[in-house]
Amino acid sequence: MWHYALWGFAGAAINRALVFLEANRGAKGPAWRYPEGPGGQYFIVACVLHCGIGAGVTLAAAMTGIIATPLLALGLGGVAPVAMAKIGRIALDLIPPPPNNGEEQGGDGSNAT
Repeated sequence: MWHYALWGFAGAAINRALVFLEANRGAKGPAWRYPEGPGGQYFIVACVLHCGIGAGVTLAAAMTGIIATPLLALGLGGVAPVAMAKIGRIALDLIPPPPNNGEEQGGDGSNAT
């Protein structure tokens, strides 16, 4: 089943490469260049995380018997980082905001009366 995780890793890598190429299309020169861009370390970490998410989700699906072919593993690996990001945003929206103890703050940070 570990080979399905490799297919998921490859699917996530393909997805990340396509996202990078699309984002880089409008940039003048390398988009990762510092100080205009976030720096190369950001892109390396993002690629590792995306590929890890793709491999992990695909491995979990393969262990439950959902994945039966390498093509499905490749597709799930490509979709997994995007789907997990959406699920994460929905989960964060469900968390209630912290109470502000009945005090309203004005736009300048002072307490409004």
